[in-house]
Amino acid sequence: MRRPLILTGLVLSLLAGGCTSVGKRTYEAVPSRFIDVAQERRVPDARGSSMTALAASLQKQPTAPARGFDGRDPLPPGTRELAGAEPLQRYANQILARLLVKWPHAKPPIRVVVTTNPAYVAEAVPGGTILISQGVFINARDEDELAFILAHEVSHILLNHLDADRHHAAQKTIEDTAAGALLSAVPRSNPEMARDATLIYASYRTFQDVVVQPSWTRQQEDEADLLGFDLLEMALYNGRVYKDAMERFADDAGKQKAKAEDERRQFESKINNMMASGQYSAGINAAFKELASGPAKMLDELGKQLKAGHNSPEQRKEDLSAYITRQKLFGTALRERSRSAYEKVVFQGTALKALSRSVLMQRADSLIAHGDLDEAETTLKEIAKGGFESDPYLRMTYYRLHLKQNRPDLAVRDLEIAVKSPAAPPEAFDFLIAEHRAGGRASQALVVLDGKDRRFGGAERGYPLRIRLLVEAGRTPEAGVVMEQCRTLRGPLVRDCEDAWSQATVASLSPPR
Repeated sequence: MRRPLILTGLVLSLLAGGCTSVGKRTYEAVPSRFIDVAQERRVPDARGSSMTALAASLQKQPTAPARGFDGRDPLPPGTRELAGAEPLQRYANQILARLLVKWPHAKPPIRVVVTTNPAYVAEAVPGGTILISQGVFINARDEDELAFILAHEVSHILLNHLDADRHHAAQKTIEDTAAGALLSAVPRSNPEMARDATLIYASYRTFQDVVVQPSWTRQQEDEADLLGFDLLEMALYNGRVYKDAMERFADDAGKQKAKAEDERRQFESKINNMMASGQYSAGINAAFKELASGPAKMLDELGKQLKAGHNSPEQRKEDLSAYITRQKLFGTALRERSRSAYEKVVFQGTALKALSRSVLMQRADSLIAHGDLDEAETTLKEIAKGGFESDPYLRMTYYRLHLKQNRPDLAVRDLEIAVKSPAAPPEAFDFLIAEHRAGGRASQALVVLDGKDRRFGGAERGYPLRIRLLVEAGRTPEAGVVMEQCRTLRGPLVRDCEDAWSQATVASLSPPR
């Protein structure tokens, strides 16, 4: 019974020490208007801190972030920039300028990127960038609603919230490294002590990941709501617009919750089928059951309530209403909302064409998936009109079409055009490397890999693939040099490199078929 007592005691102590602010809403902790104390609540810069410097040295990561081909910070993986969205970006920038007029502190450089995401979402990401989906422009009623969303996201940047993630990541790296060193020092003659120590740290790590960091994130979302409303109201937008936005968020949250629940049921069904299939030993089935009753289980119910990065839209709406009432911020409530100007910018001219192209692109993808190749080709030709023939996402869709049409030369040409664009995503490079490799063109694949590393950084992650390609290109000594570079790194990447080296060198010695 000793181990459960140790774990329970640890979790209870963490709960007692880590949740001191539970029960008090963020706006209640700020007795004045939030904008008046915003600078005091700004997250300290992470890049110059000793903690992040130590974490970077432990990971052997470069201190400078990767930059895109055009010198800008690269967009998050999977993000697609909407081609031809410049009118929408200019409009958003005009709104941001109006929102920041009354901001009393330094105004950082900010850029807006409109994405092809059809959902009603926006996000602040590194590099002073606000991602706003085309779904926001399509679904918002007027400029005031768009302004509310932009005010929230720019507040994250003004409060330096993105550095909170860097602080958490650095702390996790240091703690994981220290825990690994301590666990390796446990005598091998005492396996029970090693198991106890491992379970205790696993409980702590779970608590940090499931409770502490999301709780911190939720507070920052509340802060962005409060500062965003202040910016909105001081820019003389209609303050009541927050109700419309929160209702849309609530609707979208309901859809996402239903989707997540369906995915959870599918995952549980797969696990149950695996356990019942007879393919696995009793020992592995017992391990599944042990995982279900391990330290993470102790925090499961708490995690369901606390692991979300946002409070519910209903809670956020209630808190904003209370804040507005307390501060008597009703001055703009009756102000006319800017619907005509919004519709003129978004649903006329080149902006409408950009939104239409995005919808057609999704249509073409669907046609290709269903085998309607002639109609898909006609749709893609319509999209390409007006100088968009080199759009990387259009070329990647053409690539999928030409593969289905059994035209591999055209498919490769599509990818070669795609990777030349500054907006090309990493997947375009990955597809082109795979095509060259499948065609026995390892040297050309290496050139593409070099281009990807220059564009996106993180060359270390590509060491295993580089080793394989160098051996396939007949440059085994160079592959050996990369192998030695990989061995200086930490973590599972070293094993991946060793596997790549072993498999590639064995394959190179095999006689041709």
